[in-house]
Amino acid sequence: MKETSKRRRQRLVMITSILARILLVVGILVVCTVGYYQARNAEKKDSYFALKVIDYSGADRFNTEAFNTLLESSIPRNLLAVDLERVRSLVESEVWVKGAMVRRKLPDRLLIHIEERTPAAVAAIDGGLYVVDEQGIVLDSYGPSYKSLDQPIVKGLNSVERENAREENAERLGLYLAVIRDLSSEELDYTQSISEVDVGNPDRVAVIPSEEPVAIYLGQQGFRKRYETFLSQKRLYYQLKEKYGLIEYVDVTYDDKIIFHTPNESVSG
Repeated sequence: MKETSKRRRQRLVMITSILARILLVVGILVVCTVGYYQARNAEKKDSYFALKVIDYSGADRFNTEAFNTLLESSIPRNLLAVDLERVRSLVESEVWVKGAMVRRKLPDRLLIHIEERTPAAVAAIDGGLYVVDEQGIVLDSYGPSYKSLDQPIVKGLNSVERENAREENAERLGLYLAVIRDLSSEELDYTQSISEVDVGNPDRVAVIPSEEPVAIYLGQQGFRKRYETFLSQKRLYYQLKEKYGLIEYVDVTYDDKIIFHTPNESVSG
């Protein structure tokens, strides 16, 4: 009787062991099957949402080909995995870009809309000529492609390496543009007879006429009226120039007088 019970227990242990092995094999097969189908689905998903096209709008001077090369090495190829904010930051780090918007267009397109900076002036900085925007940001070296910027050269902007240069340049370029607006009009555009505008000292903005290489200090406001004051005294200017041989600068920052500074003395008019 005892031996029969022992055999039953042995048989039960054997059956349990066999069932456990069968369940283990079935479990492994299930895991492998699920993994296989998940991998197949992921592969299909990656293939379906693979980034194939980058569409730009608003890009004129922005080098899209060079930027695509940068993106290929820095973002995932799956469109769903692309960090749109990171792409926007990369785009806006380019000098010609003032702002950007980035979005996905399923299944395979990345859309990038660019707001470019607009050339506003030609600036003399550290012995070179550069194209700057309305905030004084250097965009490019001046060349034949910028001949349409037919305005006086702006002087007095800081090199970009200097501390606080960006803030100071924005303020000074704004002052330059105010001078240009004030001196130009449909009836009589004085900017055509001026070669340079010096905003190095915002309190004493100076213009240099094309025909006379002398600084005319206009102060910080009322530029047109003060420049016309100088023009009204041009005869006196030439008389003093003939007498002294040189006029170092002309100061019309005062409301009631004009000062011609010669090498030896100042003459009021």
